[in-house]
Amino acid sequence: MVVRSHYLMPLRLTILENILARLNLLPVPLFDTPLAPGIAKVLVTACELGIFDTLSEQPLSLETLAEKLKCNPQGLQLLLQLLVSAGYLHLRRGRFANTRMAQRWLTSASPVSVAPYIIHSPDIVAIWDHLPEVVRENKQAMRMPYDEHASDPSTAAALARHYAGLAALAMALGAEVVNRVKIPASATQLLDVGGSHAAYSALFCRKYPALHATILDIQPGIEAGKRTALQTHLEKRISFICGDIVCEDFSEDLSSSYDVALYFHIAHLLPSEINAAVLEKVVQTLKPGGVLVFLDQITDQTHHSRLASLMVQFMALTMTTVGGTCYPF
Repeated sequence: MVVRSHYLMPLRLTILENILARLNLLPVPLFDTPLAPGIAKVLVTACELGIFDTLSEQPLSLETLAEKLKCNPQGLQLLLQLLVSAGYLHLRRGRFANTRMAQRWLTSASPVSVAPYIIHSPDIVAIWDHLPEVVRENKQAMRMPYDEHASDPSTAAALARHYAGLAALAMALGAEVVNRVKIPASATQLLDVGGSHAAYSALFCRKYPALHATILDIQPGIEAGKRTALQTHLEKRISFICGDIVCEDFSEDLSSSYDVALYFHIAHLLPSEINAAVLEKVVQTLKPGGVLVFLDQITDQTHHSRLASLMVQFMALTMTTVGGTCYPF
């Protein structure tokens, strides 16, 4: 009898195990903890070590892989065995290889790699350490990374992971957004408000050859955006303005300059009255007939997807912890 696996994220169950779980005959809470956090740590470590990139071209033996990664073979084997069980690697004839899932989503050669976001994920998980405090008091428990002094080495490193992760996520999943958004065929100038990593601007520029994008953000975000422009070979079509969208009146210098303005994933960071003030400035940067495009995590728009609901609910928890808000439509 062939026993095929079935996925109960992030675990890979056999058909029998899945049936037992559905019948409530398996202790499913043990799948969520400690197994799920354990797999998360395994995956982050694998991405940090470069395991998936090292295996992206050909399968390798344990000894060869350990030599390339400068790891102890016995220690590395513990990690590799877990990656096999979790569905990220195959072991065939003594050689380890990426599964199709790992090859598509976790190798730097893939245009949809989310590996940088995986590496950033422990920073997000650390925010949830404040969950008991948030539940008891329903108030902000820590500052956003943007509010910390970027000259501090640990803060600078966290911001770099943050922006790299967001850029990877946008490049991997943003094509659907760009395909759904209709902008004027004659548009040549796009303003990406708080656009930092510039990934959405890069995707729009790819689709619209006549489009030039301008990123307006603080300096750490601009540094991330310049890396995206370089990686996508769009340096000549993406420019940057350093500024604070909340504190500075950018509408004076940029009045009626743009055909399109993006307000992507900004609203949840700000109180409603500040959002309104910033959006008023954004509207003033648009030419007559210009288009303002709004994108954010909306709490009441995920009725038909448990996965989407779970992700937005975690986002709402995260934002409450750091002083933001996920708004209903």
